[in-house]
Amino acid sequence: MAITPEVHGVLNINKPAGMTSHDVVDAVRKILGVRRVGHTGTLDPQATGVLPLCVGRATRIAQFLTQADKEYVMTLCLGVTTDTLDAAGKETGRVEDIQVRREDLLAILPRFVGEIQQVPPIFSAKKYRGERLYRLARRGEKVERQPVAIRVHALELLEFASPFARLRATCSKGTYARSLCDDIGRALGCGGHLHALTRTRSGRFSLDGILTLEELEARVREGRLPEVLMSIADALAHLPAVRVVPEAGRLILHGGAVAAGLVVQFPADLHRGALVRVLGFRKQLLSLAETTVASPDFSACEPTRVVLQPVRVFSSAA
Repeated sequence: MAITPEVHGVLNINKPAGMTSHDVVDAVRKILGVRRVGHTGTLDPQATGVLPLCVGRATRIAQFLTQADKEYVMTLCLGVTTDTLDAAGKETGRVEDIQVRREDLLAILPRFVGEIQQVPPIFSAKKYRGERLYRLARRGEKVERQPVAIRVHALELLEFASPFARLRATCSKGTYARSLCDDIGRALGCGGHLHALTRTRSGRFSLDGILTLEELEARVREGRLPEVLMSIADALAHLPAVRVVPEAGRLILHGGAVAAGLVVQFPADLHRGALVRVLGFRKQLLSLAETTVASPDFSACEPTRVVLQPVRVFSSAA
């Protein structure tokens, strides 16, 4: 059953195994009867879990949701390596006698917490000279992949029953769970690959209230879509907020920069260049902006000094 095209907001979809993120987008387009649907960061086809989808005007904020931290529960299989670094790939090595204890895993995990360098998998959507790495890999071409700086905030061992280890990782955008499992396996001396993966959180979206495609279809059929469609303002609520005086609203909605004298509340822990929500006096979302000063310097700013540069303006109710 198609619904009115005037649908705007973010859906928290439970991606099933066996579908690409693009497949899920196409399915939601058909269920809603709208074209403007986009995801906020891909999951591998065999992965499951949280896949926020932006609908209608909310597609304008997809890039900002993509930047949010992620949480994964992953199963590492020790002793077997594959060309794709996961269970879908071709086996490239095997260690039959795995001499890894729970204590060994616990001792090595701290090496992978904090800012680390990670080499993207050859079978990935990363680009090399304008072309996706997985396309080069399928042609048998080998290229040198440069390591990328990522941040793993936390890495916890949930369960260990050799050769399988269940881990929970909280990490920055751009982290590959496959590479993390491969690196841990190498560090343990026996190799390993990603056996299973569930994304349990992406920004403020978690497994709480997550919807299967079948459940979404039922909601639409029953006319209950608004119950599960998160507003643009709520979807961005993980970002710090700066409040401005009422007379700043018109300036902001016309794309103007904001001076210090127009700000009534500036968070205490912002760095220069931080992405923030700009809220009106009634706490309505006006825009997204980047700070031009850090919090410790804000109090010393002249009233005319620009402290917020516009990034995205919301001209209608978000």
